[in-house]
Amino acid sequence: MNTTRKAKLLTAGAVVAGTLSLGGWSGYQYLEGQVWSGCVLRVYDATSPADTASHAENVFTGRVVEFVERRVDESWTTDVYRVDVVSVLRGDVRGTVLVPFAPDRESARRLADGETYVFATQPKADDGYWLMFQGEMKPVDDGQLLVWKAAVALAAAGEGEGEGKRGA
Repeated sequence: MNTTRKAKLLTAGAVVAGTLSLGGWSGYQYLEGQVWSGCVLRVYDATSPADTASHAENVFTGRVVEFVERRVDESWTTDVYRVDVVSVLRGDVRGTVLVPFAPDRESARRLADGETYVFATQPKADDGYWLMFQGEMKPVDDGQLLVWKAAVALAAAGEGEGEGKRGA
């Protein structure tokens, strides 16, 4: 291989490496601007009970008391529900709580008053317990409840294996 061709290949390789490095740095800067001190980015499949349960602070069944309001913030639509906690699979949520739920598609139906659903949520915020599970919300049945109980048990077993594993 002649010297000119080697120089061209090395230059092209350096340009590609520089572009990849710059792209990675730009992505890091973008993400760094999206989080704040003490915030942990969590990556999970929001349609999977097993993934969601391992990152949720609370997993509970709750009966929808009423639809409270619909919030539209730019292009983000959120429905807020008042929910009576029926049983707790994980966490310490009790009583009647607000659960803001952002349907993952426009055609998603509202949760029905009087129906009981499984909710997997983040810690309480100013406007309620934010729902983490973004799969189809269906009234809870025995099969669905078994899936969530197994997911919570698996998450608890995984936390026992290593200190601080949850939220890492």
